[in-house]
Amino acid sequence: MIIKAYGAHAGNLPLEPLDITRRAPGAHDVRIDIAYCGVCHSDLHQVRAEWAGTIYPCVPGHEIVGRVSAVGAQVSRHRVGDLVGVGCIVDSCQHCAECDDGLENYC
Repeated sequence: MIIKAYGAHAGNLPLEPLDITRRAPGAHDVRIDIAYCGVCHSDLHQVRAEWAGTIYPCVPGHEIVGRVSAVGAQVSRHRVGDLVGVGCIVDSCQHCAECDDGLENYC
């Protein structure tokens, strides 16, 4: 699926409108039509490649609010049309050493 986004092609370039490809939601995923997205200092560090692991094009923004537009077959807590928010920590395993130490952001 092709969607509209704002991102950068390099760390020294400004954000610009992009078309990016997203995969279809899996069985445990929800697709969200994003209404609002924050871009904070950590997003700027990532897009500027000041932290390791930046892959370009880089689309910053990890705290979002929107409406669920599709749900996977195994999703039970959300329905299409629900208003949802996604914070900065998503998909930590809850079982590794970092999670056991309360550092889910390093998982």
